Amino acid sequence: MRTRPFASLFTVVSLSLGNFAQAQDPLDEMYGQAVHSFFRGDSGNAEALLNEVIDAGSQDPRAYFFRGLCKPSVGIDVSNPDFEKAAQLEIDGKKVVNVGKALERIQGQARLAIEKSRSKARLASRAQLLEIQRTRYEEAQRAGGYTQGGIVVPPRMDAAPNPSVFAPNDPFNEGMTKGDAKAMPKVPGTVVPDEFAPEAPVVGEMPTPPVPTPEENDPFK
Repeated sequence: MRTRPFASLFTVVSLSLGNFAQAQDPLDEMYGQAVHSFFRGDSGNAEALLNEVIDAGSQDPRAYFFRGLCKPSVGIDVSNPDFEKAAQLEIDGKKVVNVGKALERIQGQARLAIEKSRSKARLASRAQLLEIQRTRYEEAQRAGGYTQGGIVVPPRMDAAPNPSVFAPNDPFNEGMTKGDAKAMPKVPGTVVPDEFAPEAPVVGEMPTPPVPTPEENDPFK
């Protein structure tokens, strides 16, 4: 019994906030009235209401879609400026609405014409994005850098070589880095042996030692 006053107060506040939200956006309310008129078959009243909504500066793509549906001839082969404008507003996203939900009851040639305009707008937006990325890439290439994920990365500067970690205080290791080879200076007057040099000629002949006879090798004699 004690919870009823609180529940009643909560209901009143919720209804007040809902009415306040509707009062803050009269264009949405007028758009809703136009949609009801359209599905009742009163396209003339629906178009008049939508004209007021659009003339008031509405960025709702649904208003343009339904005003295009109010035209006498709607087909996939018929160019409809309202459909094209609505598709562009949907891509721009200045007013985020569920276009697919609003068009659920629209089928046949009219729906095909709408989807054709939406696909055309998406392709144009994609081409524009690719052109922007290509321009950024070319600018980065001229600057010596590159692009990664749409972000221009400046050219990388090579850092000066660090001294060797094996002997950082060695005065003879100046300018050397790990893994680099450095030729040793040649001292005048020194002879470096070459293992691949030809053998030196032999001067004179060494005497051949005599071969002992079997009797001389007999230990029992």
